[in-house]
Amino acid sequence: MSYHVSKSLIITHKVLNEATGELEPTEFTEVAKKSRIKGGFNLMYHKSYEEVVEAVISSNTDMRLFNWVTNQFTYKTSIAQLVHKQCSVQVSQPKFSKFIKLLLDVEYIRRVGRGVYMLNPFIYVPYKANAAELQNDWGDKSVKAKVDEALKEYM
Repeated sequence: MSYHVSKSLIITHKVLNEATGELEPTEFTEVAKKSRIKGGFNLMYHKSYEEVVEAVISSNTDMRLFNWVTNQFTYKTSIAQLVHKQCSVQVSQPKFSKFIKLLLDVEYIRRVGRGVYMLNPFIYVPYKANAAELQNDWGDKSVKAKVDEALKEYM
């Protein structure tokens, strides 16, 4: 979700009048439009990244698993398939499932399909990713088209 802020600025310059040959003060109006992301750093309404890390990580294995999950989401993929078979961290299936459940409980990720999850862009935005687009997708509960597109990549 984003909104636009318009700011007008009046600038006075002296301009040469060709008819009289004199410099006359002339006012110019400049309108600047800026897009602001709703949420932003100071306006987050979800948990902070540090709170999620403290709630989820209790061992070195948890840290490696957390990094693996976070690295599945890049600026190209806001939706990723998180399954135990693809996990590069050596953990048991129950441990993996409990960890994913814990990430769901702290709202770090959201389930959008079976084994398919979306990263919360109000907590973490991948490098080079468009935060406004990701936050709009997060607010939209029906991201069926993106889920289908993401699943094609994994098959």
